[in-house]
Amino acid sequence: ADAVSDFYAGKRLTLVVSYGAGGSYGLYGRLVADHIGKYIPGHPSVVVQYMPGAGGLKATNYLYNAAPKDGSMVGVVTKDLVVAQVLRPKHAKFDASRFNWIGRVNEYVAVILAWAGRGSDTIDDIKKRTTVMGVSGRSHHGYLLASVLNHLIGTKFKLVTGYRGAKAMNLAMESGEVDARIGSSMSLKTQLVAQMRDGKLKVICQSGEMKAKELPNVPLVNDMLKSEADRRVVGLIDSGTYLGWSVLMPPGVPDVRVAAWRKALDETVKDPGFLAAAKKAHVDISPKTGQQLAAFVKDVLSTDPAIFERTRMLVGIKK
Repeated sequence: ADAVSDFYAGKRLTLVVSYGAGGSYGLYGRLVADHIGKYIPGHPSVVVQYMPGAGGLKATNYLYNAAPKDGSMVGVVTKDLVVAQVLRPKHAKFDASRFNWIGRVNEYVAVILAWAGRGSDTIDDIKKRTTVMGVSGRSHHGYLLASVLNHLIGTKFKLVTGYRGAKAMNLAMESGEVDARIGSSMSLKTQLVAQMRDGKLKVICQSGEMKAKELPNVPLVNDMLKSEADRRVVGLIDSGTYLGWSVLMPPGVPDVRVAAWRKALDETVKDPGFLAAAKKAHVDISPKTGQQLAAFVKDVLSTDPAIFERTRMLVGIKK
């Protein structure tokens, strides 16, 4: 314990966020950075560094390959890193099972949103009309899910890549540059409150195994699928739902420092000040331990390779 405290005392640590400052990743990253320091031995300060790009893979690749491996840098990176690893190994230059998983702050429920009044107000509308969707990159959950839905249920999403986070996609949707996006249900309570209140947005459907508690009447993608084989494909793409907004460290960090971070996050998500800040920001907290996340990642990576191949074919990604 003294060795860990001596290392961290007086240090300024970095928490890397794989998207821009205006989205839920940035919000959860700041919440953790603001409160976790007092639970790390030596009580270091923690600052947030935004590193958007490549659908969240820029920061993930950096943490795995280039970041210091001494415990001074952690990340809140794309929840879709496991899917990216199996579908786009040339771009995902990491092994998700070798990251040191620290813990989860909250799960992720994805929603398909469309700007009201443009003819894409329901899933049936989107089967009849080409609907332009903004996404950050080809590894982004929105890109993967929309591509698969085009094949499996007949939607007509046209995907435009290159948006650097939720804020940019929201602005593009409002300006008419795109019609739709896929984001988290949390964004409806944090970034898009006015748009929802004024009826400017339509929540078309939601993805994952369970509905968000605030969206009981919005249909699940799973209920639209025709076969168990199709559900397994979507289940792979939705594996990031469980990982959600999680904290991880590069491989190679000394075990005692990983253990210190895991304990610190476990304490942080129960801290009254942290919970009060989360409530004020209108975000939920649903934690999982680092050990639980590590086990989940290994389980996803052991999926039948035939599911990987069919998914890759449906989304049009070459291995």
